[in-house]
Amino acid sequence: MSGLSWLPLAPFVTSLGFGLLLLWPAGRKVRVALSFVGTLATLAFAAGLLLATADGTVLVSELGGWRAPFGIVMTADRLAAWMSLLAALSALLAVWQAAADPDPVREKYHLFALMQFLFAGVQLSFLTGDLFNLFVAFEVMLVASYALTVLGSTREQLREGFRYIVMNLAASSLLVVSCGLAYGVLGTLNFAHLAQRAATLGPNATVTSVAVLLLIVFAAKGALFPLGFWLPGTYPALPPAVGTFFAAVLTKVGVYALIRVFTTVFTQEPELPHSLLLLLGSVTMLYGAFGMVSQREWRPILSFTVIGSVGYLAFGLGVGTPEAVRASVAYLAVSVVVTTALFAIATVAERATGTRLVRARGMLEFLPLLAACFLLCALTVAGLPPSGGYVAKYALVRAGLAQGSPLALLAVVSALVGSLVTLYAMLNVWRGFFWGKHPTWLPVYRVSRPLHAAAYAASALVAGLTLFAGPIFAQAGATAAELSIPQRYIRGVLGDQPVVIPPAPTGKETRP
Repeated sequence: MSGLSWLPLAPFVTSLGFGLLLLWPAGRKVRVALSFVGTLATLAFAAGLLLATADGTVLVSELGGWRAPFGIVMTADRLAAWMSLLAALSALLAVWQAAADPDPVREKYHLFALMQFLFAGVQLSFLTGDLFNLFVAFEVMLVASYALTVLGSTREQLREGFRYIVMNLAASSLLVVSCGLAYGVLGTLNFAHLAQRAATLGPNATVTSVAVLLLIVFAAKGALFPLGFWLPGTYPALPPAVGTFFAAVLTKVGVYALIRVFTTVFTQEPELPHSLLLLLGSVTMLYGAFGMVSQREWRPILSFTVIGSVGYLAFGLGVGTPEAVRASVAYLAVSVVVTTALFAIATVAERATGTRLVRARGMLEFLPLLAACFLLCALTVAGLPPSGGYVAKYALVRAGLAQGSPLALLAVVSALVGSLVTLYAMLNVWRGFFWGKHPTWLPVYRVSRPLHAAAYAASALVAGLTLFAGPIFAQAGATAAELSIPQRYIRGVLGDQPVVIPPAPTGKETRP
């Protein structure tokens, strides 16, 4: 066990610990300070994970001293560390927004504590090393998200929250069934051991059925069409800061699970899952793009961009080549960062006009820097050069053309059409809100500087996607190369020796 074996536990434990601490009665300044400290510490540990796994090391934390696959383990390879860092970055910007936009009603009912519990569930999802604890992580994340969804008890929140809760409970129930089937067929739930057992068994119809069941579960969590019907109504009903984190990260947990399961665990018969991902991804890209055109309010429009981005990620995973997986891993960063920025910009825009509608017109005169930030994000979402979105989408399209199957070509066409429609929809928002003459009857309200600053900071990260596209793609390339050889992950978790069932305890063991 290396000296850094504790590190995969640190992001989860830090968020959970600060969440418990925030339940203690204290003034707003103290709660805000604790939220910032906790999230910054989580970000620091996530950055540490990225550095520690940069050479291909797989870090493993064995809880209770029980080795995998018999005990609960937390694992961090390049992919898990990458996701942990992106989630922590988005969490910091969400806390910044919450601190800059006081909400006395929700804060009275532990808004900051619930946000930390949500962050803890997300970190646990990325860093757990087995399928059942992924279910546990989903539940930790979802219990906090259920509370945050209905906190405030507006009619819209209760209606959309009910749909969100029912959908996720159904998906969680199917995940439990899938865990049971996987254990029944392969005798383990540890990712590395599942991969080893599935490889030993070879092509098997039962194993493929379990894999398809898991694909349905994670497609629902990731909001792939048609299982993402709950998303466009739910995210606009959330408090702004919470909605920012939900939109940027929660669907990516489902995408992460898809990547983990179909690049590390079930790799024996990839044809069926890859075909399903290409088909669902193609429809999802178009559904997200045309859904944007159909909306007239900030958050519903942006919610459809989230759905569209999941389609692009499924496209890359469905193509399945190392180049496509590299593009998907890079696009994950683009999607998380630009979604965080767009929802932060929407918060400022809604506060400045006092309306959710994007037809305010003429706001360029009052918010010129915000207009520039939105234009940058719009180009990134649409995938126009020289934005980071262009680099990632170009790599996806090139990988799809290189693969050349009919479904891959269909996905390429969907990606190109979806990007054009997205560009039209985003420019339509910019023209409707910022361009033209501002109507005299519509007031312009003052928005606090910290709330502006959160939107500008997130937009600066979007600009960074372009400036640091090289290092981001280098990291994504190394991650994809690692995922293409699952034996490295298996050896990192289980070691080089065959798994041997330990003898039953006699009660006479002595501690060293």
